Amino acid sequence: MMPMGLNSTRFISYHDIKTGDVDLIEDAWGFNARFGDVIDLLHSFDAVPDKVLTEKLIGKIRKLH
Repeated sequence: MMPMGLNSTRFISYHDIKTGDVDLIEDAWGFNARFGDVIDLLHSFDAVPDKVLTEKLIGKIRKLH
């Protein structure tokens, strides 16, 4: 008995995959990333981190140095 798929599996490298005209994020997750959509998404994030997070980060940096 021959192992399944042994003689029909073709190996390809990443260089063989042509992605020049493909939006990989849209193709993978269905996220249509038009310019306006990206800007709206960026507005949903808070640019200033929370005070507790900042203090924890400063504490970790001080422990390293």
